[in-house]
Amino acid sequence: MLKKSLLILCTILCFVFMVSCGENSTKIPKTGDETDDQADESSDDENAENPDNEGDTDSSEENPDANDNPEDPTTDPDENSEDPEKETTTVAEPSHDFETKTDALIVTREEFADVFKKFAVFHTVTGINTKVVTVENICENAVCDDDDPMNDTQKAIKDYVKAIEGLRYLVLGGDIEIVPSREVHDHFELPLGIADYTDDFYSDLYYADFSDWDLNGNGTYAEDEDVPALIANVAVGRISVSTVEEAELYFSKLVKHHTAFNAAHTTKSLLLANIATELSGIKVNAGYYFETEGKTISQIPMNYSIKKLYTQSTPFPGGNTAQYLDNDSEKAAIEEGMNLIIHSGHGAPWLLTCEQGTDPDRDFSRTMAYNLENETLPFFLSCACEAGQFGYKNGDSAGENLMNAPKGGAIVYLGNTTTGLGIAGGSQFIDEMMKNMFAFPYSVIGESYLYAHFSMPQSDTFNPPIQMVNINVPVVNKDSWTWTKKSIVMLGDPMTVFWRDPVEPSAAEIEPEVEENEGVKTVSFNFTPDLEGSALRIFADGNLYDIPYLMHETVKINLDPSVTMITVGIKAENSQYFFKEFEL
Repeated sequence: MLKKSLLILCTILCFVFMVSCGENSTKIPKTGDETDDQADESSDDENAENPDNEGDTDSSEENPDANDNPEDPTTDPDENSEDPEKETTTVAEPSHDFETKTDALIVTREEFADVFKKFAVFHTVTGINTKVVTVENICENAVCDDDDPMNDTQKAIKDYVKAIEGLRYLVLGGDIEIVPSREVHDHFELPLGIADYTDDFYSDLYYADFSDWDLNGNGTYAEDEDVPALIANVAVGRISVSTVEEAELYFSKLVKHHTAFNAAHTTKSLLLANIATELSGIKVNAGYYFETEGKTISQIPMNYSIKKLYTQSTPFPGGNTAQYLDNDSEKAAIEEGMNLIIHSGHGAPWLLTCEQGTDPDRDFSRTMAYNLENETLPFFLSCACEAGQFGYKNGDSAGENLMNAPKGGAIVYLGNTTTGLGIAGGSQFIDEMMKNMFAFPYSVIGESYLYAHFSMPQSDTFNPPIQMVNINVPVVNKDSWTWTKKSIVMLGDPMTVFWRDPVEPSAAEIEPEVEENEGVKTVSFNFTPDLEGSALRIFADGNLYDIPYLMHETVKINLDPSVTMITVGIKAENSQYFFKEFEL
């Protein structure tokens, strides 16, 4: 009898256990601290958060066997499971931030406005909100009396630039006849009769430094008594073109540099050195400055290859690591493909690099610069005299020709509009730029320009290679610091990226899908999982659509049916930019 009773009890317990498991197998069990009321609330919350659960009906009760057997061939495993890579859809709205925030400004003339709007869109979709304003627009609301140096176009432009809160980059879109520069006065002297210069020359730093450059109000700018700060508040670069065709050419170079840069050339650099000066009958080769500990070569990463071309001299810097400089070797090295070129030596408006006096074998002319055929466009940083003189009266200077070369040249040229001071200032400025350029995997060159203006030393010495003499000659003082700051000009776009590390072009392949319905044109883009984490920006009809962190998703924007063109930019950590215009 007892045996029969135990058997009945076991059967009842098994039945209760099976029913209990069948009803609650998909629910989280209560913990010892959870009350029955809390458990009920939790269950209600789960239903509220899951849009698939409607009302109080439990799908597991309607079909208790639906999830009991994951290997049931009649069950689709994707039907009731959450896919972590499931594609989502985002309908993007125009960015309010773009309307209110200007990171960069391009100043140009009306006839160049359309082409420079292409620059603005390119930078905007790749991360920098950029606007265009014309000189004509500025002068509509300001006094632009070019017969009055205290109320001329230059002052109106500077006042306009200063009024933009948060501005970081300034592009002067055109040569000096398109966007004027400020003529300044300066005097420079080094002790021991080494140098003594006085000159009036053009300085684009006038626009970047927001301090007063005519404090005494006499119409002569940047005199000593005017005490300008000479610290750049914005990074200024001049795209020194004279025609729309030249601007279009530079734009194509800019896009190629950011989207199709030859990664194999990333770690290639070139050093060019002339005889800097003569001390005690010894010709001082600028290559000695490069080789001095803590100077130029010390700024270049160990994984970079460095080609050295130095003027033949005794003593000769670099030993067997350097080769003799001449025009043929310089041309061949540039066309080999360099990411960075540093030049310390001489120049002229018509000569990119040269020796003092006449030496045809080392006079690299502006014509040679214009005829270069190099696939990779380098950052060419030089302290040469006058080669960056965009106000040259007899055509374009050598630096301008380098930038406007139809088959090569440079993507950015740093030079001087007047006498360059070489190892007495210019080289120190370049060294400071390099410190910033190599501090990040990729960096905007305007940031390096700002860093150099902030950190360039106001004093420095150099130990020339004179046998039996160990003397540090003063080469930078307050005069040379001031002169260098005013005379340096950056030709090119200050928002250009310097690729420190090799990264390949973007492999993104996207095409828009377009449909029109009830007076709305909907444009859709489908993005694959490999683009997750990238920043996506779309520019259409004057509006910016910003997706700062791309998921595995479809992005849609709704446009007026009249819109026929949109532009897409994608920035990812481990690739170059994606940039493409689409006709709808």
